[in-house]
Amino acid sequence: MTDRNRAALRHRALRHTWLAAAMVSPLAATSATAAPYQLPLRGESLASDERFDTFVHTQNGIQNYAKDIGAKRLQSNGKWTHLRTGTSNQTVVENWVVYGKPFYAMAGGTVVGCWRNAPNNVPGSYNINYLAQKYDGNGNHLWILQDDGVYALYAHAKPGSIPAAICPHNDELFDGLKPADISLNIATQARVTNGARVEAGQFLGQIGNSGASAGGPHLHVHMQSPTSPIPMPFAAGLTTSFTDGAGSINGPWAKLAGSTMPLVKILFWPPSSVGNYHVVVSAAEFNSQADHFADSGLMPQTVVCTGNGSSYDATWVPKSADWVLLAGLSAPEAAVKNIALTGQGFTQAWVSTCGGRTAAIWRK
Repeated sequence: MTDRNRAALRHRALRHTWLAAAMVSPLAATSATAAPYQLPLRGESLASDERFDTFVHTQNGIQNYAKDIGAKRLQSNGKWTHLRTGTSNQTVVENWVVYGKPFYAMAGGTVVGCWRNAPNNVPGSYNINYLAQKYDGNGNHLWILQDDGVYALYAHAKPGSIPAAICPHNDELFDGLKPADISLNIATQARVTNGARVEAGQFLGQIGNSGASAGGPHLHVHMQSPTSPIPMPFAAGLTTSFTDGAGSINGPWAKLAGSTMPLVKILFWPPSSVGNYHVVVSAAEFNSQADHFADSGLMPQTVVCTGNGSSYDATWVPKSADWVLLAGLSAPEAAVKNIALTGQGFTQAWVSTCGGRTAAIWRK
């Protein structure tokens, strides 16, 4: 870590408390009247050098607010790739970072259409059976009528990954009839009567490359009424710019906090499931990692300064109190902060010092 980065960490001490107002990305579009949804992905699905990405899907029609979601891996040269470490052949679907990552229900509702065993495409081409219209462009998919009256589509899933308990259609191909569409673009053969109930956050399947997905594996999601596109505001998640394929894994990351996705190319970081986590990160990554866990409804339990201040070893647990985390402080700065926070009703719960710098946690 350079002296410049150390100075940035020192002078930009990290502070989180739930007494402060939530910050919202200035690029985020204004949400509609819909209540915020859960993102269909989870932070724990990502390796430390991976983030999800998306872009502006379309500017008109029923899929106006749709998102095609992929994933990228940060390489040692600072560039991002959609391929896994040690792979280079992008025609092998398993080589893609996003392939096989799980996706989840954005809201509770009832399955009204689905397909689960259509074959994948080879990236860069369409499967011959799709070209013959033996299944529709959604590939393996779920249509869910949510409890708020909005229809949600999750499309292009990995063959067999959508549980049979929520999708009763087990054939690989349609029954010889070309897809006859009804309202919502649910193919006749994919319709479901008295469908399964799904809850918000429930596992729905894995990301694949089926249907109208020649460019490579991704998850397509959108919401609509029978005739109109519906925006998708999300309760939590972080976003950062990904202009011209360039973006920093350290952000700055902005909270969605009830807004829709920014209408530009972005990297995004969904919240991790509430639970216990142990992470070791560099000092340069520490602020963004803390932002992610705070956004996930967690709080720091311990934070140990290691490597003479070059990294932090931290444990995170479900949030049960208001908290403040400060890192990179000199001894005098730490003493002043302790006096100020004690005066606000906080108690110092943890402190660690190395390399002449202090990290501490206060709670109340």
